[in-house]
Amino acid sequence: MAPGTLLLLLSGTLALTETRAGSHSMRYLSTSVSRPGRGEPRYIEVGYVDDTQFVRFDSDAVSPRMEPRAPWMEREGPEYWDEETRRAVANAQTDRVGLRNIRGYYNQSEAESPKTQVTHHAVSDHEATLRCWALGFYPAEITLTWQRDGEDQTQDTELVETRPAGDGTFQKWATVVVHSGEEQRYTCHVQHEGLPEPLTLRWEPSSQLTILIMGIVAVLAVLGAVVIAVMWRRKSSGGKGGSYSQAACKWWGRECGGAHPPHNSSWPTSPVGSDQVLFLFYPRQRQCPGL
Repeated sequence: MAPGTLLLLLSGTLALTETRAGSHSMRYLSTSVSRPGRGEPRYIEVGYVDDTQFVRFDSDAVSPRMEPRAPWMEREGPEYWDEETRRAVANAQTDRVGLRNIRGYYNQSEAESPKTQVTHHAVSDHEATLRCWALGFYPAEITLTWQRDGEDQTQDTELVETRPAGDGTFQKWATVVVHSGEEQRYTCHVQHEGLPEPLTLRWEPSSQLTILIMGIVAVLAVLGAVVIAVMWRRKSSGGKGGSYSQAACKWWGRECGGAHPPHNSSWPTSPVGSDQVLFLFYPRQRQCPGL
């Protein structure tokens, strides 16, 4: 079944006819198939006696009428076929309404509207590229068009093929090169069945300027916090750096400038090698020579 096609299958009445030879079944099967963009749905109805088809109606026929499909049905007069044709046409209309309702429920529950945006990319001092984005939509059918002062710019638009996003949705964009200063003359138009109505988008320079300003403010805030932290640390250590440092000394063979461990520290009681460096963290009393 092609994408966007919804099949509605309805089974008609089933009647049992008793005869001397036993029972026989008579049933009608009707099928309606939607055809988006191709007019009304196609309606087909067939009738069977047991396993033998004896009548058929097809709305796509040149002259849609209920027609015989078994030799013994050809004995019926024109009044019978006129009545059967009116009944089939009425059934087709009923199925058409039901199919339209089902398609409405299907679209509301399945279609995902695109997330849209127009971005601006400078090419030179005189030209810029406007890109119209459509992201996260389903199904894949979508239309993106650029207009300049209300006129389609089909020849000047670069349109990429619809691409899967990897999460079951799709993405697409269209770009157009414009002269700097004429960006507001261009509009992007988006049509998708997930949208209640087509969208018209323009590039909004204020949105990108706001993002830039917020980024600058964030960077300045971080730098300010770093400067304040450094100044506070120097002040608390009397201008010699932080109050805690990493002391590295060869404790076996020389002393570390008279530094002594705090009472709550555990120091080794036996050498572990003349070249081993011992790293300790404790409140600074004085700096270790050579560090």
